[in-house]
Amino acid sequence: MSSLLVRRRGKKAAKPAELPGPADGATGTASPWAGGPDRPAPPASSGGGGGDDDAPPAVVEWSNGPALATKAWGALLALALLAGPAALVWTALRPAPAPVTAAAGTASTAESAAATERAVELVETWLRADSNDQQLIASLTNAPVGTLPQEGQTIRDSSVAQVEEAENDVWSVTVGVDVAEPAPGSTPPPADAQPKGEQAEVPLVWVRRYFQVPVLVQRTDTRYSGPDLAVTALALPSPVPGPAAAADPPDLDYSETISPTSPAGQSVAGFLAAMVAGDGEITRYLRPGTSVSAVTPAPYTAVAVTGIKGSHEVTEDPADGEGTHALTTVELTRLDGNKTTAQYVLTLVARDGRWEVAGVEPAVRIDTTPTGTTDPGTAGE
Repeated sequence: MSSLLVRRRGKKAAKPAELPGPADGATGTASPWAGGPDRPAPPASSGGGGGDDDAPPAVVEWSNGPALATKAWGALLALALLAGPAALVWTALRPAPAPVTAAAGTASTAESAAATERAVELVETWLRADSNDQQLIASLTNAPVGTLPQEGQTIRDSSVAQVEEAENDVWSVTVGVDVAEPAPGSTPPPADAQPKGEQAEVPLVWVRRYFQVPVLVQRTDTRYSGPDLAVTALALPSPVPGPAAAADPPDLDYSETISPTSPAGQSVAGFLAAMVAGDGEITRYLRPGTSVSAVTPAPYTAVAVTGIKGSHEVTEDPADGEGTHALTTVELTRLDGNKTTAQYVLTLVARDGRWEVAGVEPAVRIDTTPTGTTDPGTAGE
């Protein structure tokens, strides 16, 4: 294939326009399309009737284009053929990809929730069951149901006291529940000693009891619908002792006494009254950038601060940034007029000479200072 600029027989080829010359008017660097002192004269045309005007411009012929394209395609084909065996070798030698599994934390959370739900359900049903509930109990466990009482017990306020993963997908769950039992010292008479159709009236009290249940949780991960959990209680509930109280509880880290009538105490009182009694706007007591919402509707009608213990000393004229953690004891007046005592832990920080609430803390501070040493600490710890 020849260029479009190659002249046809008996005709002149179109002469391309010349490029602009240099700005300084030099003649040695004229357009490459034009003849000049630095350019050799074009060869004489082999065609008839030729003169200088008949000579075609120097044009690069692309008659080898098809050949080059053919070579390029051949090279690509050769590479593809060579890549095939190489790809097979790489596939055979590369390590197998690690299997995709659910995150351990997510799996443990889902399985723990399933185990605790089944344990609570079994304990509640088992305590309430009577002799007619054999099939109901059997539907919750694969253990033999055995004997059930003539009458079930009255229960309330069940919750999970402890849950831990044992082994082989088995979870051990301890459930706490309040059970109505005869008061200490009041022994009910035997059932066969009572007149038929009559029941002895025995005073009952609420006693917190604990029951342990082993639960098997088998997980199957599905691609589109998420994990499937198969849950089975492997045994009937077993009564166990509840969590024991700490033999030597630690001291709390609130060594400074703060007067409820001090500026810090007044800020605490105003904040709590706004938060739980609907008395005033809560934001006026908050440090800028702190977000604490009031309880709505308000569960109490009044708040009285009876004592404040701080982790750091507070002053009447505090500098900006001074602060303390304040364990606050309050007397709350319920909607029915009854009163109850509660405690809050607040973070107080000074700004512009007044004390502001910088947060409601989720837990108390424990004194970890070794005996005989002092730890000045900071309010921002």
